[in-house]
Order: sequence, then C-alpha cells, then structure tokens
Amino acid sequence: MKMDVQDVQKVMLSVQKLVGDIQEPDLKNVDYFVSKNFGIFIPSVGYCQYAIRPQHTHPAYSFFLFFAKEQNIIPVNINILPGHYLAAAMAPDLPHDEKETDTFTRYVAIFIAKNFYETIYDSYSKELPKPYFWEQFLVEHEIMIYIKKFMSETENALPGRQDVMDALATVLTHLLIRGLLAINKSVDFITDKFEIEKAIAFMHQHFGKKLTIAELARIANMSESHFMRIFKKETGLTPMEFLIRTRLEKAKKLLRMGGKKVTETALECGFNSTSHFSSCFTKYLGMTPSEFKKSYLEK
Repeated sequence: MKMDVQDVQKVMLSVQKLVGDIQEPDLKNVDYFVSKNFGIFIPSVGYCQYAIRPQHTHPAYSFFLFFAKEQNIIPVNINILPGHYLAAAMAPDLPHDEKETDTFTRYVAIFIAKNFYETIYDSYSKELPKPYFWEQFLVEHEIMIYIKKFMSETENALPGRQDVMDALATVLTHLLIRGLLAINKSVDFITDKFEIEKAIAFMHQHFGKKLTIAELARIANMSESHFMRIFKKETGLTPMEFLIRTRLEKAKKLLRMGGKKVTETALECGFNSTSHFSSCFTKYLGMTPSEFKKSYLEK
C-alpha cells in the first residue's frame, strides 16, 4: 500500500529523529519499521543512501545485526558462538560510513532514541553507556523473534498496535544491552528454526543469483532431505516456493521505484525470462508486473 503525503511526512519525522538528516529517497532500497523511540532498517535491494554518505552521524544509539560471519560490513574480531548473531554498537553522534562495494550487505540496523536507551540502561548500570564505536558483541538467536514481531506490528494496523510496539521496543533494547554486557543465558543447543533463518537470510542477500537446495542446505548445516522437511515445517512453503516469493517481494520494491523496465527487474531478481517472471508475479498478486508498476505510480 502506498502511503499518502501526510503519512509519509509523519513516518519520515520519526525516522529523522532516530537516523538524522535523511530523506525518503535515501531509503528507496531499504525496508524500514519505526515507532517514536525505536526503528528497524534492513537493506533490501541495495544500499541505504544515507549509510554510504561519508562521515554521517545518528542522534540515536545504533546497532547492527549480521546473519553470518561472512555477511558483515566490519572485520570480525570476536568468536561467534553457535546460536548467536554477531552485533555491533554505535553511540550517538559519532561520524562513520559504510563503504560501497559491488554487492550490498543485508543486515538489521536498529536505532534506539538516546533518552529511551539510557533510561533502560540505567537498570543495569548507574554509569552512562560507553561511547561505542563498532563495539562487537553477541546476541542470542531469540532476538529475531521479537524483531519480526515488531516489523509485523508496524505493518498491521491492529488495535493496540502502538502499545505492543512500545513493549517490543523495550524488550529488544533489554536484549541488546544484555548482549553488550554479556548477561546471557547459556545456549546448550541450536534450534532448527535458527538454522532455517540462516538459509532465509542467505536467500534475501542473494535473491538475484541461482540458488540450489544443496547450497541452502549447506548454509543450514543440514542434509538436503532434512532441510526441505524442516523448512516446510517452519515456513509453510518449500525452499524454492519461498525463494520465488522473496524474489517477487524484491521485484515489487524495485517496480515501485519506477526506474527500471520489467525485463531489467526480472533479471535482477533472479528470473531467467520475463515470461516466467510475469507468470509468477500475476499468480502471486493477480496482476502483471506492468499493471502493478502503472497502478502504483499513478496513485
């Protein structure tokens, strides 16, 4: 759904209070979900244009969660334990930037308003937080459950949504602080769900490339048969069905930008032919890619 001008302006005010001097076009490649004190930003089809701005700053505390050791924007200098995500923290107002390469990196960026973060941090220490600068630490895999719940609440206009989002923002802030301070429960096992999440993250990062069941099973540390069975159990879809849906969601985002032809979008999203892309898109959304693009841009 396309937001009206007032909705866009309201959301952008919340984004700017967290991120800084950023404009809507800077986020064209990013999926983002925000409330008044908390925001989640995920590069979806390319770089955040603000993130690659030289020596930019944020008024909020910012945290970056990476899905794999190889999938990050900083050199890794800590040991990543099983069942954990690598994370990095950045204090407010510290200049930094993300170096642009040929391929963007998909990660979860979390921004927490300064006063909100420091109020919760006071429960753990009466001293102010350190001036984090790419401070590396680990967070337990359960954090992704709450991240997805926050994203879902942001997108669905259900009664009580704001209260639930505020509660989830509080829980997520606690989980990040506990990770920073190494106040974690011990993890004695890795769940199948965590391993499936690794494969899903890989799909999102490499949605435009040819992916095989063998490759995805290897990412999830499973045999192909076990991977296919567990994936269907966790998502309700086969891995290839999920991959196609992921590609179609990326295609929707690219088509909404209006700068690419349907053929270019199809190839960029991993479809070998425009006809296959159009067939999948029409089956998924009930309209052709061209019709979707036209209807969205005319709103």
